[in-house]
Amino acid sequence: MTLQERVDALVALGESIDHATNQDLYLKAKYENPWFVIRNIEQSIDAIKTQYLNREKLEEWIGRYNITETTSTKRVGLILAGNIPLVGFHDIISVFLCGHTAILKLSDKDKLLPTYIVHKLIGMYPELADAFEIVELLVDYDAVIATGSDSSSRVFEKYFGAVPHIIRRNRNGVGVISLTDNVDTLKNFRYDLFDYFGLGCRNVSKIYLEKGVSTDLIFESIADEKEIINHNKYKNNYDYSSALYLMNLEKFLTNDIVILREHEDIGSRIGCLHYEYYDSKEVLAQKLNDQRDKIQCVVSSEPIAGFTHFNFGHAQKPSLSDYADGVDTISFLKSL
Repeated sequence: MTLQERVDALVALGESIDHATNQDLYLKAKYENPWFVIRNIEQSIDAIKTQYLNREKLEEWIGRYNITETTSTKRVGLILAGNIPLVGFHDIISVFLCGHTAILKLSDKDKLLPTYIVHKLIGMYPELADAFEIVELLVDYDAVIATGSDSSSRVFEKYFGAVPHIIRRNRNGVGVISLTDNVDTLKNFRYDLFDYFGLGCRNVSKIYLEKGVSTDLIFESIADEKEIINHNKYKNNYDYSSALYLMNLEKFLTNDIVILREHEDIGSRIGCLHYEYYDSKEVLAQKLNDQRDKIQCVVSSEPIAGFTHFNFGHAQKPSLSDYADGVDTISFLKSL
């Protein structure tokens, strides 16, 4: 296939995916991973169709790179995460568009959905049968893109160090609330916090409050998210964190939906948000720079220099050029 034909195939894939006919698949995926409630699966697929499989966006994005047709196809191993539905889809289409073969090592937490997508594309275009392989063990590869935790990344670095690689680690989104923000400007902030139960690397886990902002403003802005506590796994995590902090005599605030804990760490437990006050934009910039390798994106009313920025409510709507960990996947794949 030519590059244009690969773009055409992805556009056709997006147009062919229909929620109504996939409900049995979604139920099986939910059974496989109880965090994958159907609304989250549909949300993820809708975002993929809108942001990743849109012809205009695809052609504008890939057109920046002057990708040439290659006769030197590489085998690119992809170790995919399973924290949110189809979280590795961007890597899959990046390898495909660059004309390489994607060797997929799927997460045990998300096997059905990527398998369905790949098989659907091959079913529409049988000539792509050699463009994808789904494997249990990653062998025979020329390069690797691996996503995991901080601990697994150290293993990845050691194991894949001899080949070109991208190794991704734990990162989270941070939110910034200033004195000029109010309930209206924060009306969509709850999506940045609670979409996918806060499990995504772009979900906000830490909030920086300008001095003078009340934590009550956070609680007011998320009041409509009260149904989240009815999800069994989320509630178990919330209850566990509450008990842990009580036993450790730690101070925290709660509205019976989420725990607010004043703490310097970017990462927080499920059902818990960390917060910290800042005195000025200069102090905030220094705090963020000091923890740059822990931050995936910044959610705020105004951009923060040097960081990928999203307006409130848009953290889980990345574009094709919003690369995980800020590493340009296409440039990496072109260099192989």
